[in-house]
Amino acid sequence: MENASKAFIMAAGVLIAVMIASFMILVLRKAGSMSAEYETQRGDLELANFNSQFEYFARDNNTYFDIMTVSNMAYDVNRNNGNDASNKIEIKIYKGSKVYSILSNKDLLRNYFFDKDNKQIYMYEDELLEYTKLKQNTDEYEYNFVCEKTDYNNVTGKICEMQFKIENN
Repeated sequence: MENASKAFIMAAGVLIAVMIASFMILVLRKAGSMSAEYETQRGDLELANFNSQFEYFARDNNTYFDIMTVSNMAYDVNRNNGNDASNKIEIKIYKGSKVYSILSNKDLLRNYFFDKDNKQIYMYEDELLEYTKLKQNTDEYEYNFVCEKTDYNNVTGKICEMQFKIENN
């Protein structure tokens, strides 16, 4: 009888040890999944914050200064990523049937409109200033830049292209 009671105590001890070990494994797995979930949520939040900087300009009443702001932001992103194709952002302007890109002129530290082949400056300073004119006796600008398209990268989910159309206000 003594051996049976000792065996019973040993079996109960082993059973309790297995239950405690199982409980600890369950707790550790749950903690690991919470950490992965947290990282996923944090990544989603960073992506949303990144895109929201550009999505602000996805509207109908952008001014020339808004376009310069969004193009400077895109230029900074491209420069910081080493013009990596998967993280590149393009800002395009449509005037009639022509497509123009905004690129930074490194010598003058300013943005200028270039044609779609990026070979020739489309507008010079005095022509660019045309888009900054106010309507007579109003606070409205003569030209609006309407965001017609915002594309997202299928892999990263980040904005990769914005297209604006120049319209008379």
